[in-house]
Amino acid sequence: MTQPAQQYHVVNGTYYHASTRPEVVRVLESVRLSGRRIRISLGDLATGRDWHEEHGVEGYVGRSVGPVKVPLLIHNRRSLGGPAMLDRCIIRIKRTGQGGRVLYEHPDYT
Repeated sequence: MTQPAQQYHVVNGTYYHASTRPEVVRVLESVRLSGRRIRISLGDLATGRDWHEEHGVEGYVGRSVGPVKVPLLIHNRRSLGGPAMLDRCIIRIKRTGQGGRVLYEHPDYT
């Protein structure tokens, strides 16, 4: 059974939660299509406060299979899948590796 369409933004066939910030969707789609590895920070959208999650926050953006293709965070290129992203709670997206540039940051990030 599929989820009601009003709960999602659909961008390039990927279903993002309706409350996910448009800037976050834009960056996630960009890194998904380019194959860049990222590190996400999850947190409180009202305050910008980071939850300091350490597990399941680094990898490549992929998407699930089935009628509702949600974004996944895939550990490495050899992985076959990964956990669904809590995309509506992303407060920062940073490239990994040397020169890990910040691609998105909540205006009140702390």
